[in-house]
Amino acid sequence: MFDKSDFDVFNNDTLSGRLALIKENLDPKFEIFGNKLLDSLEKKYNDTFYLKIAKHQRRTKNPPPDTWLAINLDKKGYKKTPHLELGLWPDRYFITFSLLADAYKRPNYYPLIKSWNNKIVDENWMVSNNHTIAEMNNPNSYSSTVDRYSKIKSSDFVIGYNLLKDSKEVKQGNYDKLLFDKFMNLSELLVQANKEVAEK
Repeated sequence: MFDKSDFDVFNNDTLSGRLALIKENLDPKFEIFGNKLLDSLEKKYNDTFYLKIAKHQRRTKNPPPDTWLAINLDKKGYKKTPHLELGLWPDRYFITFSLLADAYKRPNYYPLIKSWNNKIVDENWMVSNNHTIAEMNNPNSYSSTVDRYSKIKSSDFVIGYNLLKDSKEVKQGNYDKLLFDKFMNLSELLVQANKEVAEK
């Protein structure tokens, strides 16, 4: 399903042109792939998950620098709740678990995410305090990432995986399963965060 031509949408630098390419070439893939993820998540966790595909409706001038699908456990919306995303920057696919700066009950997550330190390092997840940039840091930065999120109100909390456009996997093709498996692995954090904080 996914292939290197996915990145061609970023070759168009106009707002209308890029949005049209995203709608035509990527959104149908997000819809199919996202629903497969929903089915697997609901079977695995016996719960109801919700899919949202970015529409970039607030943009009036500049084309979107990235695009994505998001999944969470709250039908009202995902941006203020723990959520997972799968999407593309011009040079990479990304899969992330995020708590954004304005997450509901934000301080309640601090003890939980701090307890994840060994898991994140052992499983070699990337980390970041800014969901609006592609670059992420190595897992050795996890404790400082948690510390910054707990002290700086404008910071985000992001854990994830990047599959670079120029990687051997993308060049060889047939990496849907890799993306699927990474997403499902990261879903454990989403479910735990929702169960231990968001639902209470």
